[in-house]
Amino acid sequence: MLTFRQKAGKTVVSKLRRATPASDSEKSAAVRTKFAASVDYAKKAIKDAATKAMYQAMATEGRSAFNVATADAFNPPTVDSINTTNYHGAVGDEIIVRAEDDFKVAGVKVSIESAAGALLEQGDAVMLENTIDWSYKTTQANPALAGSKITAVASDLPGNNTTLSVTL
Repeated sequence: MLTFRQKAGKTVVSKLRRATPASDSEKSAAVRTKFAASVDYAKKAIKDAATKAMYQAMATEGRSAFNVATADAFNPPTVDSINTTNYHGAVGDEIIVRAEDDFKVAGVKVSIESAAGALLEQGDAVMLENTIDWSYKTTQANPALAGSKITAVASDLPGNNTTLSVTL
């Protein structure tokens, strides 16, 4: 048994899909729910001409803006690292966050907490020229670095967030 369908003007042949068993695991159910939410996001995103144009620009042969938007919503960004080499607790020190996404990281927020858990500062990082590193310049002095926690939260266009924290 085969299924024939059209995709990007070409005929695609594949095996006939089988019905999903009634007893699914919680993990399968969660994936289906996440996929449904991703499709809902993509439907809304391609209704906006500017957003659709961004997604269409990333669509390769056989993929549509809708496909790219669905994948973007399904896959959250990653925060790969927080570089604190140039952070010494002084105003104007730089923290570099490496954040990536399958489409685009929309923003990165950085917060610094004292060893006691008090929020010292937070703010938006600025994307650097390489488009995967984000720079945050500190605005408050932090004389007691030991035990301080730096947290970075990366967001993408669909609103997915990923967090990474490091303790000094």
